[in-house]
Amino acid sequence: MTLLSLQDLRVTIDTPDGPATLLDGVSFELAAGQSLGVVGESGCGKSMTALAVMGLLPAAARAQGQILFEGRDLLALDEDALCRVRGRRIAMVFQEPMTALNPVKTIGDQVAEGLRWHLGLGRGAAEARALTLLQRVGLPAPRFSPQLYPHQLSGGQRQRVVIAMALACEPALLIADEPTTALDVTSQAEILDLIAEVTAELGMALMLITHDLAVVWQNTAAMLVMYAGCVVERGATAEVFARMAHPYTRGLLAASPHGLDADLPSGHRLATIPGQVPDPHQRPPGCIFAGRCRRAADACLPRPPAERTLVPGHGVACLFPHDDEAPA
Repeated sequence: MTLLSLQDLRVTIDTPDGPATLLDGVSFELAAGQSLGVVGESGCGKSMTALAVMGLLPAAARAQGQILFEGRDLLALDEDALCRVRGRRIAMVFQEPMTALNPVKTIGDQVAEGLRWHLGLGRGAAEARALTLLQRVGLPAPRFSPQLYPHQLSGGQRQRVVIAMALACEPALLIADEPTTALDVTSQAEILDLIAEVTAELGMALMLITHDLAVVWQNTAAMLVMYAGCVVERGATAEVFARMAHPYTRGLLAASPHGLDADLPSGHRLATIPGQVPDPHQRPPGCIFAGRCRRAADACLPRPPAERTLVPGHGVACLFPHDDEAPA
């Protein structure tokens, strides 16, 4: 059953230099209980897509299209209606926990707040439930008292508090936006394992946003590759990794220290994608990736390529995809 469906989502924002296009025709579906990875460089629209779903776009932003969640168009809801969805049916783990947490409230109060607001629990019941949630995410009392403040915890521990807050009302969809940013390798693995475990346990759908292809490979069943506000490749994670059809997807793989060869010698220089993501104020008329693509030809320049199906469930928006070979 489809839980979330984005249909031709376009987001523009007014700036002193004129309107900037942040998302340009993003469409995808996410089924109940499914895990979806969204991958791409910084500035490619991953977090903006999540903020659009959450109804947290900047005030100057304008969204067009549809964001259907449980059959309702979130773009058509007023703020009161959105507040009843956020935290209750959709929750989000932000990439920097220190900015997501209130520095002057205890971690117990912050976990309990959503329970009181959305579920109507009394103070005692909410505090008891918060204690259970903190234990569930690896912060058991008395070692981690609910009376602690965020600054008294490490980065990984703060991220666990944010996850507890997100899980409090057992939402249908959990959005995790770069949840391991600035954490050490051990904490990164622990946080990702925790997210995978709790979403599977509670039957939640997961939208995992990252720039790391290895994270997508290890944690999601389906994936989108985004570039400059567009979806350029999509499909089952195993299928996309088997082909890496879009030149941009292959560029990301080649630039990843985990992507091509686990036995690369020390000092080996990773490949880079030449150029930069286009200025959102001056988007080219044709393929958005053509200016950085080694396979680009004149046919790529007049208009954006339509998405083509390579095999059922695997689509790519490219006129000259790598459709006949596995990644080198």
